[in-house]
Amino acid sequence: WQMMARAFRLFFPRMLVAMLAFLPVLAGRAAESLPPATPPAPEVLFRDVRVFDGRSTALSGPTTVLIRGNLIAAIGAGAIHAGPAVTIIDGGGRTLMPGLIDAHTHLMFATLPQVAVLTGDVGFLNVAAVKAANEMLMRGFTSARDVGGPVFGLKRGIDMGLVPGPRI
Repeated sequence: WQMMARAFRLFFPRMLVAMLAFLPVLAGRAAESLPPATPPAPEVLFRDVRVFDGRSTALSGPTTVLIRGNLIAAIGAGAIHAGPAVTIIDGGGRTLMPGLIDAHTHLMFATLPQVAVLTGDVGFLNVAAVKAANEMLMRGFTSARDVGGPVFGLKRGIDMGLVPGPRI
């Protein structure tokens, strides 16, 4: 035990000095590896919509909703400040509601017969899954919990913006 304590007392200060001397190199590399500044989040302004918030049984009166990135930035009938590159959508009095969540789905296998899933090419299964994910999004499901199947590639493609689909 005494030999270990002595070795530690001799070794630790030298190791600490070496680490401190190396920190500027690490800091420089970390700064080099930082991604470039991200552009501002895209904005979408919905005008003349009636909002269903999931809490009230009644729809709101005609209102305006500003979405920045994937978050609701403002709701109100008055003037809402949006950036110059905002996309404006006239709702024409239609209902705007939060996205639905499917808590039990099988995106990789739901749209094909079982024989095709068991005997089909994996590339074909992925093409069918992309179609299923897009259709799910168009039905109003913005999030999905896939409870089985190799869905990680599909999730990555959706997250990277390569294909449209719900958040998995």
